Amino acid sequence: MRFLGLLLLILLSACEAPVAEHREEVPLRLFRWEGESPRVEVLPAEPLRVEVRLYRAGRELSAHLRALGGLEAEGDLALVLEGPGGEAVAEAFGEGRTGRGRAAFLRAAGRTRGPVCAFWLVSLSPDPFREEALEARSYEASGRLCEEER
Repeated sequence: MRFLGLLLLILLSACEAPVAEHREEVPLRLFRWEGESPRVEVLPAEPLRVEVRLYRAGRELSAHLRALGGLEAEGDLALVLEGPGGEAVAEAFGEGRTGRGRAAFLRAAGRTRGPVCAFWLVSLSPDPFREEALEARSYEASGRLCEEER
Protein backbone atom coordinates (compact mmCIF):
# COMPACT_ATOMS: atom_id res chain seq x y z
CA MET A 1 0.00 0.00 0.00
CA ARG A 2 2.89 2.32 0.83
CA PHE A 3 4.35 1.60 -2.65
CA LEU A 4 1.07 2.65 -4.32
CA GLY A 5 1.07 5.96 -2.40
CA LEU A 6 4.69 6.64 -3.42
CA LEU A 7 3.92 5.82 -7.05
CA LEU A 8 0.92 8.15 -7.02
CA LEU A 9 3.04 10.95 -5.52
CA ILE A 10 5.67 10.54 -8.26
CA LEU A 11 3.06 10.56 -11.02
CA LEU A 12 1.32 13.64 -9.63
CA SER A 13 4.61 15.55 -9.32
CA ALA A 14 5.32 14.81 -13.00
CA CYS A 15 2.08 16.56 -14.01
CA GLU A 16 2.82 20.15 -14.80
CA ALA A 17 0.40 23.03 -14.84
CA PRO A 18 -0.12 24.76 -18.20
CA VAL A 19 2.03 27.83 -18.88
CA ALA A 20 -0.92 29.45 -20.65
CA GLU A 21 -4.62 28.67 -20.79
CA HIS A 22 -7.67 30.00 -22.63
CA ARG A 23 -11.36 29.13 -22.20
CA GLU A 24 -14.36 30.48 -24.00
CA GLU A 25 -17.95 29.68 -24.79
CA VAL A 26 -18.74 29.73 -28.50
CA PRO A 27 -22.34 30.42 -29.53
CA LEU A 28 -24.07 28.48 -32.28
CA ARG A 29 -24.39 30.75 -35.31
CA LEU A 30 -26.50 30.58 -38.43
CA PHE A 31 -24.61 31.53 -41.60
CA ARG A 32 -27.03 32.51 -44.37
CA TRP A 33 -25.54 33.32 -47.78
CA GLU A 34 -27.20 36.26 -49.50
CA GLY A 35 -25.05 37.59 -52.31
CA GLU A 36 -21.29 37.54 -51.82
CA SER A 37 -21.04 37.55 -48.02
CA PRO A 38 -22.94 35.60 -45.39
CA ARG A 39 -25.35 37.12 -42.93
CA VAL A 40 -24.60 35.78 -39.45
CA GLU A 41 -26.95 35.50 -36.50
CA VAL A 42 -26.52 33.92 -33.08
CA LEU A 43 -28.99 31.12 -32.35
CA PRO A 44 -30.47 30.22 -28.95
CA ALA A 45 -28.68 26.95 -28.21
CA GLU A 46 -26.21 25.55 -25.70
CA PRO A 47 -22.77 27.06 -26.41
CA LEU A 48 -19.70 24.99 -27.23
CA ARG A 49 -17.01 25.19 -24.56
CA VAL A 50 -13.49 25.51 -25.97
CA GLU A 51 -10.35 25.03 -23.87
CA VAL A 52 -6.80 25.56 -25.09
CA ARG A 53 -3.77 24.81 -22.91
CA LEU A 54 -0.08 25.30 -23.60
CA TYR A 55 2.47 23.16 -21.70
CA ARG A 56 6.27 23.35 -21.50
CA ALA A 57 8.93 21.21 -19.86
CA GLY A 58 12.36 22.55 -20.88
CA ARG A 59 12.45 22.51 -24.71
CA GLU A 60 9.48 20.11 -24.93
CA LEU A 61 6.15 21.79 -25.50
CA SER A 62 2.62 20.79 -26.34
CA ALA A 63 -0.74 22.41 -26.90
CA HIS A 64 -4.09 20.76 -26.21
CA LEU A 65 -7.37 21.86 -27.81
CA ARG A 66 -10.61 20.53 -26.38
CA ALA A 67 -14.19 21.29 -27.44
CA LEU A 68 -17.18 19.98 -25.51
CA GLY A 69 -20.85 20.61 -24.88
CA GLY A 70 -23.17 22.30 -27.30
CA LEU A 71 -25.28 20.42 -29.80
CA GLU A 72 -24.07 17.19 -31.33
CA ALA A 73 -21.70 18.47 -34.01
CA GLU A 74 -18.74 17.43 -36.16
CA GLY A 75 -16.07 19.20 -38.17
CA ASP A 76 -12.46 20.31 -38.10
CA LEU A 77 -9.90 21.23 -35.43
CA ALA A 78 -6.43 22.70 -35.97
CA LEU A 79 -3.42 23.64 -33.84
CA VAL A 80 -0.16 25.24 -35.00
CA LEU A 81 2.72 25.93 -32.61
CA GLU A 82 4.87 28.87 -33.66
CA GLY A 83 8.40 29.42 -32.37
CA PRO A 84 10.00 32.74 -31.40
CA GLY A 85 11.09 33.45 -35.00
CA GLY A 86 7.64 32.81 -36.45
CA GLU A 87 8.52 29.31 -37.67
CA ALA A 88 6.03 26.46 -37.33
CA VAL A 89 7.31 24.10 -34.62
CA ALA A 90 4.42 21.62 -34.76
CA GLU A 91 1.05 21.23 -36.46
CA ALA A 92 -1.99 19.08 -35.84
CA PHE A 93 -5.18 18.89 -37.90
CA GLY A 94 -8.08 16.57 -37.33
CA GLU A 95 -11.77 15.91 -37.39
CA GLY A 96 -13.76 16.16 -34.20
CA ARG A 97 -17.19 15.25 -32.93
CA THR A 98 -18.99 16.59 -29.85
CA GLY A 99 -22.26 15.89 -28.07
CA ARG A 100 -23.75 13.29 -25.73
CA GLY A 101 -20.87 13.60 -23.28
CA ARG A 102 -18.25 13.34 -26.02
CA ALA A 103 -15.46 15.94 -26.41
CA ALA A 104 -13.34 16.70 -29.47
CA PHE A 105 -9.61 16.72 -28.65
CA LEU A 106 -6.45 17.60 -30.56
CA ARG A 107 -2.79 17.74 -29.44
CA ALA A 108 0.29 19.20 -31.10
CA ALA A 109 3.80 18.68 -29.67
CA GLY A 110 7.28 19.87 -30.59
CA ARG A 111 10.62 21.13 -29.31
CA THR A 112 12.08 24.61 -29.35
CA ARG A 113 13.79 27.21 -27.24
CA GLY A 114 12.21 30.54 -26.48
CA PRO A 115 8.58 31.48 -26.08
CA VAL A 116 5.92 30.01 -28.36
CA CYS A 117 2.37 30.73 -29.45
CA ALA A 118 -0.39 28.28 -30.31
CA PHE A 119 -2.80 29.21 -33.09
CA TRP A 120 -6.04 27.24 -32.82
CA LEU A 121 -9.23 26.78 -34.82
CA VAL A 122 -12.54 25.02 -34.17
CA SER A 123 -15.18 24.60 -36.89
CA LEU A 124 -17.98 22.22 -35.89
CA SER A 125 -21.49 21.97 -37.33
CA PRO A 126 -24.59 20.06 -36.26
CA ASP A 127 -25.76 20.04 -39.90
CA PRO A 128 -24.51 17.56 -42.52
CA PHE A 129 -22.44 19.23 -45.23
CA ARG A 130 -24.32 20.07 -48.42
CA GLU A 131 -22.46 22.01 -51.09
CA GLU A 132 -25.59 23.68 -52.46
CA ALA A 133 -26.91 24.78 -49.02
CA LEU A 134 -27.64 28.49 -48.62
CA GLU A 135 -27.49 28.34 -44.83
CA ALA A 136 -25.71 26.33 -42.17
CA ARG A 137 -25.46 26.29 -38.39
CA SER A 138 -21.95 26.23 -37.01
CA TYR A 139 -19.71 26.72 -33.99
CA GLU A 140 -16.73 28.76 -35.27
CA ALA A 141 -13.84 30.02 -33.15
CA SER A 142 -10.12 30.67 -33.49
CA GLY A 143 -7.41 32.43 -31.60
CA ARG A 144 -3.82 32.68 -30.48
CA LEU A 145 -2.46 31.65 -27.09
CA CYS A 146 1.11 32.63 -26.15
CA GLU A 147 3.54 32.06 -23.33
CA GLU A 148 3.88 35.14 -21.12
CA GLU A 149 7.33 36.13 -22.42
CA ARG A 150 6.05 36.57 -25.96
